[in-house]
Amino acid sequence: MSARSAGVSGDRVVSLGGGVTEILYALGCGERIVAVDLTSTYPAEARAKPNIGYYRRISAEGVLALSPSVIIAADGAGPKEALDVLAAASVRLVALDEVRGADDIASRIRQVAEAVGEPERGAEVAAAVAADLAGLKRSVGRVSRRRRALLLLGGGQGGSLTAAGADSTGALALDLIGADNAAAGMAGWKPLSDEAALGFAPEAVVALATGAPITAEAVARHPALAASPAVREGRVVVADTLGLVGFGPRTAHVALDVARRVYPEISFDDLPARAWMAGAPARP
Repeated sequence: MSARSAGVSGDRVVSLGGGVTEILYALGCGERIVAVDLTSTYPAEARAKPNIGYYRRISAEGVLALSPSVIIAADGAGPKEALDVLAAASVRLVALDEVRGADDIASRIRQVAEAVGEPERGAEVAAAVAADLAGLKRSVGRVSRRRRALLLLGGGQGGSLTAAGADSTGALALDLIGADNAAAGMAGWKPLSDEAALGFAPEAVVALATGAPITAEAVARHPALAASPAVREGRVVVADTLGLVGFGPRTAHVALDVARRVYPEISFDDLPARAWMAGAPARP
């Protein structure tokens, strides 16, 4: 059993962000969580926890009413006014740094572990995840020509599209799977006109379900995508949203699954089985 850091109280944790929640469960700290946010959908046990709403629109009063000993907030949590109230309260607020590259995922795991007094377990999980990401990188290195890909929020209902541009979580996800971002000329997540989508002519499409379940077939029928090389050549992928862009412990495994579907002609190495993958959602 790992020793908890002296002076660190992490017995009543509020988790603001699905990736944070996944890390806490991977650390074996799920029973300490007193509340999660709407993006905390994995593991299944997290969905049974009290929910404080979307982590970008929290109520400071609602969080403090839970009497937490520590609040761990993913980057983007807010609004700022609510975080200011939490920071001024007599409770520890740990604001995580933004994930800008693969190495930051292991750093985030160690930061969460320190916040709940489990540095030794954090080092173990971080090392395993770093090894998984290194294995993914070696496999993706076999890609001789990177495909141009669009990473979309939704897209299965034929309505407007939102794409991941440069400097977005989606852009990092595309890099992890070994694809070039067809929307790199945009910054951040942006609405995408049908004309722009047609002009991008993506060779692969990765769609993230953001509400109702979607299928690759439904995405492929979108008028802006139907004539693309991605649809013609059968490279439309529906991915696990939290697993791919939540940047928690499952990132390498989920990215590997997406990479295999974007590059079916390449033989990728399997990654080691991990305890935190048990019960992972079936492929969309």
